[in-house]
Amino acid sequence: MFRPKSLTVAIAPALIVAMVAMIACGGSGEERTTLMKYFNASKMRDNLTLANIATVGFDPTTVGRVQTFSIVSATPDKVEPLTLKQHQADLKAAQEAENEFTKKKKEFQDANTEAIDRVLKAEAKNQTLKGKDAELQKEWTKWREETAVYAKKVSEMRKLLNEDRPIVEISIQDPRNPVIVTDYEGEITSKDMTLDAKVKAPDGTSSEKQYVFTLRRATLKGVVGKDGKAADLVGRWVITKYVEAGK
Repeated sequence: MFRPKSLTVAIAPALIVAMVAMIACGGSGEERTTLMKYFNASKMRDNLTLANIATVGFDPTTVGRVQTFSIVSATPDKVEPLTLKQHQADLKAAQEAENEFTKKKKEFQDANTEAIDRVLKAEAKNQTLKGKDAELQKEWTKWREETAVYAKKVSEMRKLLNEDRPIVEISIQDPRNPVIVTDYEGEITSKDMTLDAKVKAPDGTSSEKQYVFTLRRATLKGVVGKDGKAADLVGRWVITKYVEAGK
């Protein structure tokens, strides 16, 4: 019985030391590793590394260099559905509708080239048209208004698709196993982390500052791997925003 007790006594101080070290450095895990890479890459102006872990920069020439930091707190993970697949389908439908409309508009335009030319010249001179040209002007005006409607729809769908797509692509990207992120449904997880940091300003002075960093990562459902099996693909954390506390 003596040997296990001796082993327990020996392990306990090591555990205490490890716990103290973890508290002192503000925790551990993927999030902390991502932040460390981010600050180190920012110091070195390593844009390649930054492009793989962040969508925002921490410019050493304007903001300064983080020398040390500790994680004060972190919010619970906020999980939301990933809508890239649906937005991609909506964009495709809007583009197909616009293409079909454009085809019909061209047919009308080709059939009325001379009359439309007269309408355009009259409009440029702010002249009032009469008869058949006036009727065609109304019809051509309707075609132009609908052109703007279709273009706006495509633009809106593209904007929705591109809101999260860059973050998801950074989170998921792996040159060894490329994935088309718009082919999958999934989730996007967000959290805010409050940091205490010692920052060296561009003028060489150092000060203690507190920041709130937003991190996000994507999970794609049912991604087929090289082994032919489908499984959830969990991406890396990506730094998408930060603010200095109190500002």
